[in-house]
Amino acid sequence: MLTYGIISLVLVSVSLFLLNFKRESLWRKNNNETFSFVISLISTFTGLFIALAVNTFLDNINKKNNLVKLLNTTNLAIENCQMKTKGMYLNTSNSGVNLTETLKKTPVELPKLYPQLENNDLVNDYFSANAFQAYIVCIDNMETFVKNLANVEQTNNGTKIEVLNSYLKYLEFAKRINNLEIERLDGKITDEQETNSLKKIVDQFTTSK
Repeated sequence: MLTYGIISLVLVSVSLFLLNFKRESLWRKNNNETFSFVISLISTFTGLFIALAVNTFLDNINKKNNLVKLLNTTNLAIENCQMKTKGMYLNTSNSGVNLTETLKKTPVELPKLYPQLENNDLVNDYFSANAFQAYIVCIDNMETFVKNLANVEQTNNGTKIEVLNSYLKYLEFAKRINNLEIERLDGKITDEQETNSLKKIVDQFTTSK
């Protein structure tokens, strides 16, 4: 978009220069048709590049809005996963139900959509670099927790509960990353503000392990 805008400005500048350069010169009078053709050609290209700049700008806005919708939908999936983890596993375990049997019948799953964000074109194009790094840390840990919980026979009940609680923390971590990206994409916070907030969140989860 910036490139198209610069080209448009250059073409407008050239047009203004030609229109005002030696207006009464003999060459201008003898080559009026050629001069008019050149000006017309430049005007056409100017309009083309302005249109491209506007279309690119609107397309970027549309894609960012689509990414916000995707992140909001992903947050709903994360919240559903949080409720399932608390209700189906931790609460039933506290009530005396065998956690190993529950995990066998209904294995822990990653929230829908969230694992696929890494390969999504909108994420690759518009996600901030710092938020994407935080996402990678988050999904790597969550995948590890899910794999550990899949080996139900190899861990005792206390370890399973500990892993589930860690999984819950990283689900919350994932949602907070998404919310920061949504605020940045909506223009509510700057890149610097997001970076500072991400650092605080990462530090909090690192020290609370």
